[in-house]
Amino acid sequence: MTDNASVEHPLVDFAGDGYVATISDAPLVAATEGFASLAIDAAGVGKRLMLVTTPESRVTFGMLQLLAAIGAAWVVRRADGALRDALTGRAIATFDDAFRPSTTEMPDAAADYFAPVPNTQRWLQITVSVNHPPREKTVLGGSVELLAGQLANAVPVAWGVNEPAGLHWNRDNVTRFVRGRMPRESKIYVAGRGEHAMTATVRISRSSRGVTEETKILVALGEDEAVARTRIEEAPAILGRLADAQSVLVASAFLLRGRADLSIDPVLAAPPVPVAVVLGPRAVQDLAINLADVAARFGAFRAGRARIPSLVLPFTQEGRGSWQQFVDVAAEFSAVDVAKAFGLPDAASDARRGGA
Repeated sequence: MTDNASVEHPLVDFAGDGYVATISDAPLVAATEGFASLAIDAAGVGKRLMLVTTPESRVTFGMLQLLAAIGAAWVVRRADGALRDALTGRAIATFDDAFRPSTTEMPDAAADYFAPVPNTQRWLQITVSVNHPPREKTVLGGSVELLAGQLANAVPVAWGVNEPAGLHWNRDNVTRFVRGRMPRESKIYVAGRGEHAMTATVRISRSSRGVTEETKILVALGEDEAVARTRIEEAPAILGRLADAQSVLVASAFLLRGRADLSIDPVLAAPPVPVAVVLGPRAVQDLAINLADVAARFGAFRAGRARIPSLVLPFTQEGRGSWQQFVDVAAEFSAVDVAKAFGLPDAASDARRGGA
C-alpha cells in the first residue's frame, strides 16, 4: 500500500504524514471494538495511529498496552491548543512531531501542563512470559489466576477481545478460543474482582518451543501503606511460586503509583521502581549463571524444577535502593548475551549496533 492511502473509518478525525488520528474527550478511553477496528484498518494501509485527548482524559491499562503494541501515539491537546506527548510529557509543536524523535533531553514545564494526580496509591505491575507445550491438555490462563489471587486476593471474572471484557472467565473457553485462532496471535483483556483492584492483558502466540503466553497484570495495593509494603516484599516469593507452577521464560515486577481504579493519567504519577526479575531455566543456562554466587551477592533464590531451575532476583533488600540493586545485577551481563538467552535475535542485533 502507498503512504497516501486513505483510511475510511468513522473514528478518523484527521490525517497527517503517515498517520491517522482519532479525537476523544471521554474521561476514560478504553480499547473498544471501534478503536481496535481503526487500528486494524490503519495498519492495513501502512498508517500509524494517534489518539488525541484532553489533559483530563485517562486510558485503561488495556488501552495503554494496545497503544504500545501498535506503536501509536497519545497526544494531549489543551484548550489553548498546546500539545504534549501524554507518556513522556514533552512539548510538541505539531501533531506530526509526535512520531519524530525528541530533540530535548527533558520535558519542559510538564508539571505546569498536567494537573497533579489526586489520591494516588501504590501499584504493582507484573509481566510474565511462560512456555506451554503444544498439546491438547494445555490450558491457558494459569498465570493471571495465580497472580490475581496472591497479589490482590482477587479472581478473574471476565475476559474479551475488546474492552469492556464481557465474557465470563473460564480457562477452558479461553483456551478453545486461542486454539481456534492458531497460528495467529491472540490477545485478550481480563477484568478481576477482589480485595484489591486488578486488570490484565494476556497475549498468546506460537513459538519455536510451543506456545508463549505473556501476561501483564496491574494491581492497586490500597491506601494502607503497611499492607502495600507487605505485598511488595512478598512479590519476589510470589514470582517464585509462579516459576514453580509454570515454565517461566522471564518475568518482572515493577512498582508504580496511580489511581485506585487503575486508570492511566497522562504522565504517570511516579516513575517505575524495580521489585524483582525472574530468569527462566534457558536464560540461566545460556547466561552461565553461578547460582550460589548470585545468591550470596544479590540475595537471589532458586525456583522451579531442581534439575533446570529458574532464578528469582529480588530488588527489595534494605540498605541499597531498588534501582541500584537492579543496576548491580544488570552490570553482570552484556545486552547481547541477555538477548540471546531470551531468544531475541533482533534485540541481539540491535545491541551490537549500540541500541538499548
